[in-house]
Amino acid sequence: MFDKIKIAIKEGTLLTKVWHKIKSRIAKFLLFFIKRFAKINNNQILFLTFQGSYTCNPRAIADEIIKEKLPYKLYWAVRKENLENLEQYPKELIIVKRGSFKFHMAVATSKILIDNSTGFAFMNLKKRKGQIVLQTWHGSLGFKRLDPDSVRDKEWVKKAQSIADVTDYVLTNSTFEEDVFRGSYWPNTPLLKYGHTRNDMLFNKHGEFKKYNDKIRKLYGIDKDTKIALYAPTFREDYSFESYDLDYNKLKEALEKRFGGKWIIMVRFHFRLRKFEMPKKYLKNVINVTNYGDMQELLCVCDLGITDYSSWLCDFVLTKKPGFLYASDIDKYANDERGFYYQLSSTPFPLAKSNNELYNKLLNFDEKKYKKDVNAFLKRLGCYEKGDASKKVVEKIKELTK
Repeated sequence: MFDKIKIAIKEGTLLTKVWHKIKSRIAKFLLFFIKRFAKINNNQILFLTFQGSYTCNPRAIADEIIKEKLPYKLYWAVRKENLENLEQYPKELIIVKRGSFKFHMAVATSKILIDNSTGFAFMNLKKRKGQIVLQTWHGSLGFKRLDPDSVRDKEWVKKAQSIADVTDYVLTNSTFEEDVFRGSYWPNTPLLKYGHTRNDMLFNKHGEFKKYNDKIRKLYGIDKDTKIALYAPTFREDYSFESYDLDYNKLKEALEKRFGGKWIIMVRFHFRLRKFEMPKKYLKNVINVTNYGDMQELLCVCDLGITDYSSWLCDFVLTKKPGFLYASDIDKYANDERGFYYQLSSTPFPLAKSNNELYNKLLNFDEKKYKKDVNAFLKRLGCYEKGDASKKVVEKIKELTK
């Protein structure tokens, strides 16, 4: 009915603005009653990611539910800009646009609400009695501090604290992460010590490497003999182009000298930097994959990873493939931005502060030492990833929805 009336009204007129206000008030009125009187569906789950796409831990959980053919009604919240890419979503999912009336209906009537950040809090969503919120944070054995005192965006901190108050379970992958969560926003929330569901595919138990290798190479026109390096930096509160000064041409030269063969570099900027444009001098050697749906699929494909302070490298380390840190602004970042839980020099990843230093670190990479350091790193942080987290989370969901 709303859509037919909207078509009948000429856009841009005063009448249109009045209609939008009326429609908004009607929706709020209906939601008021729905949130108080509508019955919660015990077999209904809503998934939300800050990226607004089919990705991260929520995706892996949904995939496992679909794989097991369980009788759940699955809603997936999508950002407006991702509505044109609906082919990535399994047919078993009911797609709802974030902020829409259908979205709020799904929020109000779902038994399980699954998030990977502070999405519910930033949209001021309220948990009803009988609902269960499962937090599957998007970080990992991360470098960057998360506690309230280290985050400069105090509005974000306030929202994070508010969602923590209504969270029923938090997914973890290590004793290190348990301590991080206990010391930040979830001091008393029960922990699901299963590992991260998104990392199950990195164990390649079901041939994921070949599956996504074929898919991604076909999508971007990369031949089977070309090796792939992935560079994916984090964002900065004090954004500046100088922070992203990696010399891709020099990087490609070093990769081919040290590891041999032909190389291409995939670049994936942070969600907040998705409009960042690549300098033309690098276009020949670089493929921008910022808008690719799922980061973990890229990790299955790439032969080598580079970041600055993003925790995805601590997921990638599970593959035992080479990982490097390029951090030209490390002193500024450590002192003026977030700070770190531990010295980056204590990780297995060779650390470079300049393009020349990165070039030399690549040329002198010791693979045997790296693998030894990786095992020590995972042991020191108490990592308990085994590649079966999705199954364990779904078993927990079954228990909670009996």
